Amino acid sequence: MASGTRERIMDVALRLFAAQGVAATPVTAIEAGAGLSAGSGSFYRHFRDKHELLSAVLDRELAKVAEDPITWVRSPSPQRPPETELAERLGAELAFLRRLLPMIAILMWERAGPNDLAGRVRQTMTARGIELGIADLLLQAPTPPVKDDPAAAATVLISAQLGYFLSTEYFGAPPGDVEADRFTAMLARLLVGRDLP
Repeated sequence: MASGTRERIMDVALRLFAAQGVAATPVTAIEAGAGLSAGSGSFYRHFRDKHELLSAVLDRELAKVAEDPITWVRSPSPQRPPETELAERLGAELAFLRRLLPMIAILMWERAGPNDLAGRVRQTMTARGIELGIADLLLQAPTPPVKDDPAAAATVLISAQLGYFLSTEYFGAPPGDVEADRFTAMLARLLVGRDLP
């Protein structure tokens, strides 16, 4: 857990909000989890309410993800086959989604909340260049359908990634017992239309 009372509160809130949503998380549970006296009002020395806390948690977590070099991938190399580049990018995107998992869980609870969580997560993904980067890779060696509508192809690809990721997280095992490397390799082959080396 991070040091400092404010950080401890945010750490606990992230875990509790992801598990049960903001509305179902009492301030007293956040206080107790952060090592404060439950019901003492200590929470309010740091945050006006749970929505201000949620906003602070979002800002902190999205900034961490955006700055994490592990979640970023290098630029495509013209020396490598596009299907290899795409499979590698897809693997990096799955790692990126894992980092966003608490935000995705909170998003499921707070779809209509006042913090525009969906817009903020999407903005982080866009800033990362997921949609544009994948579209660029698809255009290096497109199949005829990809060439006809690269934006739709990128959407299919992103939707397949999200579906695979959420299914794996929800059920605790990859769909069809197909591990991530096999999944990304097959998805790249389908969209680029060539065999991986």
